[in-house]
Amino acid sequence: MILPTNISSLHENQIIDFGSVTLTDEMIIEFAKQYDPMPFHIDKEVAMKSHFKGLIASGPHLFHLFYNREWVPRFKHTVFAGKGITNWMLERPVYSGTTSYCKCHIKKIDPKPERGFTVVHWFFEFTGEKNELLQSLDLIVMHFIEK
Repeated sequence: MILPTNISSLHENQIIDFGSVTLTDEMIIEFAKQYDPMPFHIDKEVAMKSHFKGLIASGPHLFHLFYNREWVPRFKHTVFAGKGITNWMLERPVYSGTTSYCKCHIKKIDPKPERGFTVVHWFFEFTGEKNELLQSLDLIVMHFIEK
């Protein structure tokens, strides 16, 4: 069970390891049918004939999975509002059966005590089995200041 984390316990340049996941054909197809029904995400035969030469995950699949599995249980109780996702780069495809890893770096903490919140710049980095960069993004969130 993941325990909630208070924003006051975080610091800039901190890295939080969100672990790994190995996406299966079924996971990729189920997610893509709902959110990104491109043929190379939902049909193994078509995917094999595509320039990818195999079934690949939809771009947002890794973020969606790690965000919901790791980030939300820790930090949802602190969220005042989201500000945005920026610089989302899809560097390499994520193939079925390969393991992906996620680390979340805290790039910046900008307290706004007069407004009752702190702005945190989170940098999500997803790597593959050989430590190759798969994708990355910045998530900017306003968090309540604990009293």
